[in-house]
Amino acid sequence: MKKINIILYTFLSFAIFTGCDEGFEELNVDPNNSTAVPAHLLLGGTQLTYMNTMYSAQLGGDMGACWAQQWSKVQYNDEARYVPRRGNIDAVWRNMYSSIISEANAMYNLADAENNNALKGASLVMQAVGYQTLVDFFGPIPFTEAIDGSILQPAYDTEATVYAGIITMLTDASALLATGSGSITASSDLFYEGDLSKWKKLSNSLMFRALMRISSTPENQNSKMQGLMGKMIASNEESAQITYLGAAPDANPIWETIVDGNRAEYKINSVLVELLEQSNDERLAVYAGENASGNILGKPSGFGASTTLPNEDLGYTYANISPLGDKYLTATLPGVLMSYSQLSFLVAQAANEGYVSGGIPMALAWYKQGITASFAFNGLSSATYLAQLGVDFTTQNDGRTKIATQEWIALFGQGFESWTEWRRNKIPVLTAAAEGDINQIPSRFYYPTTEPSLNGTSYSAGVQMIGGDKLTSPLFWQ
Repeated sequence: MKKINIILYTFLSFAIFTGCDEGFEELNVDPNNSTAVPAHLLLGGTQLTYMNTMYSAQLGGDMGACWAQQWSKVQYNDEARYVPRRGNIDAVWRNMYSSIISEANAMYNLADAENNNALKGASLVMQAVGYQTLVDFFGPIPFTEAIDGSILQPAYDTEATVYAGIITMLTDASALLATGSGSITASSDLFYEGDLSKWKKLSNSLMFRALMRISSTPENQNSKMQGLMGKMIASNEESAQITYLGAAPDANPIWETIVDGNRAEYKINSVLVELLEQSNDERLAVYAGENASGNILGKPSGFGASTTLPNEDLGYTYANISPLGDKYLTATLPGVLMSYSQLSFLVAQAANEGYVSGGIPMALAWYKQGITASFAFNGLSSATYLAQLGVDFTTQNDGRTKIATQEWIALFGQGFESWTEWRRNKIPVLTAAAEGDINQIPSRFYYPTTEPSLNGTSYSAGVQMIGGDKLTSPLFWQ
C-alpha cells in the first residue's frame, strides 16, 4: 500500500506542476532587467569612457601632456622619461575596442533595427573616433576584421586602409544625420543633448581633422576639404565636449587624480612657461598656478634616472615648481573631443598650404579666430594679445610656424591630442627629456602586451609594417 501511495503522489505532483506551466515564463520575467536595450542608452557610456581615457592623468597626462612638454613632473617620472607602464597602454587599447568601438557598433545595430538614422550616424562618429585614436597611437591595427566575434585573430590593416575607413565612416555619418530621420535622446547625449545639427557639424569637423592628419601622405584626400567649408563647428558653443560634475566618480579625471587623489607631482613644463612669457600671453596665468614664492616657474622634461627627484639643488621641488592652474584642476573642467579653436587652426593650416581657397589672408583670419576662441575658452579677451607686433604673418613659412605653435598652446589640457598634433607638425621645436630612456620624443605606443600571445601572426605582420614595435617607429603621417 505504501508503494502505491508513493506512485500516486508522484503522479499527482507531476500533473500539478505540468498543468501550471501555462504562463510560467511570463511570471518569471524580471521587469527591472530589460532583455531589449534601447539604442540610445549606449551613447553616453561610449562618450564618457572615451573622454575619461583621454583626460586620465596617468594616460593623457603622463603619455600625452608630458610628452608634448606642456606638463612636467617632480616625482614618479618614469613615463615622462619615456618608460610608460605597459598596463596603461593595454588599457587604452582595451577601452577603445571594448568600451567604445564595440559598444558603438552595437548601438548602430540596435538603431538600425529601430530605423533611427540619427543614432546610427552618432554611432559611426564614435567608432571613427575610436579607430582614429588607435591608429594614431599604435600604427597598423585590426580594422576590417575587428570586433567580429567569429574572428579570434584579426589581421592588422595598414594605416592608410584604416584612415580610408575612418573617412568613409564620417562621410556616412554625416549623410545619415542629414536625413532628418530618427532622433538622439537628449539625456543620453553628453556632447549635444540630442542636437542633430551639431552632430553633423562634428562629423564634418572630425573628417577635416582626419584629412589634415594625412594631408602630407601619398594617400591624402586633400580635395575633400573645400567641400566641408561652412559645414563644420562654427563657435565655442558648438565644440564637442562633456561637462563633468563636481565630485568623483563623475568629475574630470585630472581633478580626481591630482586634487582628490593628492597626486601633486604633476606640474607645469618650463617650455610652455618660457614660450608664453616671451609673447606676453595671458593664458599662462590660467594654465599655471603660482609656486610657494608667488611666481610661475616650470620644470624641464625628464630627470629622475641619475638625477634624484625631487631635487632641492636644482629647484625641482613640490614647492618651487608651479602646479597646473586652478581652471585645469577644477572638477567641472570640460572634457573636449573637438574644439572650435583647434578646428580654426586646422583650417588656417589648410588655407596656408592651399588645400582650401583663400591663401594667406584666409589662413591669417582663421588663425586669429583660433586664438580668440582659445582665449575665450580660458575666460580671457584676445584683443591685447592680437594687437602685438609679431603675432601676424605674411609668408607661408612664417604661417606654418605660428599656426602650429598656437594650436599647440591652445591644446593645453588635451594631453593626447597635443602630443599627436605635435608629432604631425613638430612645432614648436622640442628636445627629448633629460635622462630619457630613448633619445627622442615617442612617435607611438608599444602594442599591448597581450597581442604577441593572443594574436601573434597578425601582430608580427603589423610590427613589420612599421619596422619594429618601438616607441620610435614612425607612423605613415609623421
